[in-house]
Amino acid sequence: MEKQKKQQTLSEKKRHQLMKIASYSSVITAVILIIIKVISFFMTNSLAILSSLMDSGLDFGASVVSLIAIHQSLIPADKEHRFGHGKAEALGALAQGIIICFSGIFLFYETLTQIFNPKPLQRFDIGVIVMLISIVITLILVLFQRFVIKKTNSISINADNAHYIGDISMNIGVILSMICSYLLGWSWLDAIFALCVSVFLFYSAYKIIFKVQSILMDKELPIETRKKIKQIVLNHALISNIYDLRTRNSGQNSFIQFSVSLNGNYSLQTTHDLCNNLEQEIKQFVPNCEIFIHPEPKNEK
Repeated sequence: MEKQKKQQTLSEKKRHQLMKIASYSSVITAVILIIIKVISFFMTNSLAILSSLMDSGLDFGASVVSLIAIHQSLIPADKEHRFGHGKAEALGALAQGIIICFSGIFLFYETLTQIFNPKPLQRFDIGVIVMLISIVITLILVLFQRFVIKKTNSISINADNAHYIGDISMNIGVILSMICSYLLGWSWLDAIFALCVSVFLFYSAYKIIFKVQSILMDKELPIETRKKIKQIVLNHALISNIYDLRTRNSGQNSFIQFSVSLNGNYSLQTTHDLCNNLEQEIKQFVPNCEIFIHPEPKNEK
């Protein structure tokens, strides 16, 4: 038994280590992409590359938030934070949303400036090479993240991975934009692409801030989830009713509490076993949750 427990502990440590490596790799990748795109923008004067640079800034913010979330999720609840540290992820995401808004405003301003004072695309070859390098670097990160997700089932890394997959498509779009602008003379396409990205940045910020306010305001879990919880509880023959169901989400963790009316006056051991069974069944449906159950005997309801 002790040997099995030790193996589980070692496996958990390895899982945590993989999550940390993936989060640091994401941040380092974003920094590298930002540096090479800043250099490329000043060499090519391409708005498409500037758009990609703004998105890399978004990647950096998302990666930092993911890094914080992972580290916080590995810290157990303490005396001052009895419900854990899940809302630190929401606060970080709120800061990220604000940064994204400013990035969108800056890109929109630069695009309008370029439209009224157009500047020719320079060093087309450098721009294409840089974007190809960006695609290769991002692809390596995406493949490594997929490996870590398979081993750890991390929600934060999974979200970060989805964002970087979108970046690969965006970088391909940047290359096509530069080709049309440089070879076909369609300079307007470069500006249109940048405007589309600025709108995308505003939309991304909106989604992040909307999700953050739901967490900070302790919004209930989805109706379907609450209905399923009630169904699980009422499937037990010893329970006649469930009421005062309250749920909320805090980062990667959920909190569920409710009261149940029992069909009779059962022993403490029977009631205890019933609550334990309920917790296990609900946790299979809602992972990473803490459950508080208040049972009441028949003559008290």
